[in-house]
Amino acid sequence: TGPDHLAALLPRCCGQRWYRAGTVGALWGMGHGVSATIIGVLAFALKSTFRNNMGAGTKKFLAGASHVTEIAVGLSLIVIGIMGIREAREWEDEIDGVQPQSLSAAAADAGVKASQKRAVIFNGLLHGFSWDGAPSLAPAIAVATWSGNLAFLSAYAVGTMVTMAAVTTLIGEGTRRAGEVFQRPDIPQKLSMFSSVLAIAIGAVWCGLAIA
Repeated sequence: TGPDHLAALLPRCCGQRWYRAGTVGALWGMGHGVSATIIGVLAFALKSTFRNNMGAGTKKFLAGASHVTEIAVGLSLIVIGIMGIREAREWEDEIDGVQPQSLSAAAADAGVKASQKRAVIFNGLLHGFSWDGAPSLAPAIAVATWSGNLAFLSAYAVGTMVTMAAVTTLIGEGTRRAGEVFQRPDIPQKLSMFSSVLAIAIGAVWCGLAIA
């Protein structure tokens, strides 16, 4: 639940009902779990080869691939932020002098769009392939058997899905109810706008650090 992860999810779940917001987190967790599992399996299969024969060329290739993935993570955060700003503005405008609709109303009408699902899953996949998540997969490489490797990676994937679904459920339902309690239907829009700008900022910093 690091800031880079939440930045990708906040614009998608603010003002959503608990089950729709939970779906956003679960989709991100699924993407992250799939890519982390791929890395964990490949690393376990090749660990003896890498340990004994990894030369300068291989190390350079891995470093380059890591930079590309980190840049892609940053760009995907920027795209998600732009999408969030656009949608927040659509529901922020007054329509024929009527009080602006909340994002929860938009969510009730449209649910989680297919394009949003793809963006969230893609961002989760990229995060799983990024270098910053590698240390958490160390136990999958350190175990002695394939059964231990697969058991750890399966638990890792399920844990990621459950955790992110729980977090987005709380955020989505919490922001929706806050708008009702304080009689401020614009609370979800403002939070979504802020989190979208935050996602763009974090994405830009992420890209900058990857390029540097």
